[in-house]
Amino acid sequence: MKRENLDFLEAEQIDKVMALYGKAMAKKDSEIDTLKSEKKGLEDRVETYETKIKEFDEKAKDNAEWKTKYEELQTSISEQEAKQKAKEEDDILTKNITSVFGDKKFVNDFTKNAIMNEIKTALKDSANMGKSAKDLFEEITNGKDGIFENPNKVVDMPSVDETVENVVSKADFDKMGYKERLELKASNPELFNKYNN
Repeated sequence: MKRENLDFLEAEQIDKVMALYGKAMAKKDSEIDTLKSEKKGLEDRVETYETKIKEFDEKAKDNAEWKTKYEELQTSISEQEAKQKAKEEDDILTKNITSVFGDKKFVNDFTKNAIMNEIKTALKDSANMGKSAKDLFEEITNGKDGIFENPNKVVDMPSVDETVENVVSKADFDKMGYKERLELKASNPELFNKYNN
């Protein structure tokens, strides 16, 4: 993999990127540990079932009732293993798709989950063979409104009728930092003096 020259980045930017990378890796490690723990629990359960199967096998070779229970247990184990495998695959796919979202913020979880499910369905479709999750994400969201939060949040501005005193209360003044108090002193010295006493 070719390394990009990062000389244009300032040390502070590099530190921030590395800190974000460290957090992301720690989160991934935590998720991997959780999956390993779940896998260990399932392996223990499978081992328990296998022990039971061996016990049934020894006692029930000629007994039709035990043979039926044995087959049911084998079916149950196979179903559980298939469900666990499907869950692990779905978890991996979900993490991969989530990483494609990047820093985009959806308007709500319902929209996010709908897009994720649409991408999962599209990945299984043979018509999309060779397309990545990123390609499908861009196809699905391209040109559509109402999917992502507006990065330009509307700021609630005071109306012309509101005075500075109505905008800045004593409680607000008490929470202000040094810089904010200096700005208030410069813009409205009377109000500053009123609250500063």
